[in-house]
Amino acid sequence: MAAKQATGVAEEVTAYVDGAPAEGRKGYERIRAIVSGSADQVSERLSYKMPTFFVGGKVLLHVGLWDEHLAVYPVPDSATDTALAADVEPYRKSKGTLHFRYADDWPAELVERVVAAHLERLR
Repeated sequence: MAAKQATGVAEEVTAYVDGAPAEGRKGYERIRAIVSGSADQVSERLSYKMPTFFVGGKVLLHVGLWDEHLAVYPVPDSATDTALAADVEPYRKSKGTLHFRYADDWPAELVERVVAAHLERLR
């Protein structure tokens, strides 16, 4: 199956983000800045009813904006990066989800590493 191409930011993503809690919107903008600064050909559209970043038409990661936390799906495969595996553990809420509570400090450097691991997966 060929990868779906997407460009820019779909209106449905804007509507989803606009309907999220203020803290969620701020967190999403931080993730958007990290992804946009790390990759070319970035686009956004809903997938699995969540904003999803695509790079070159391939899924990079999904982001859910909930009442008290921002969730990133999936957790990157960190089998070869034991430091990343240890660092994401406090944020892991299931096998494939990282939760970043709005009430906690934003782990920007960790999110950058998660995005980098996903970009590596796409290479």
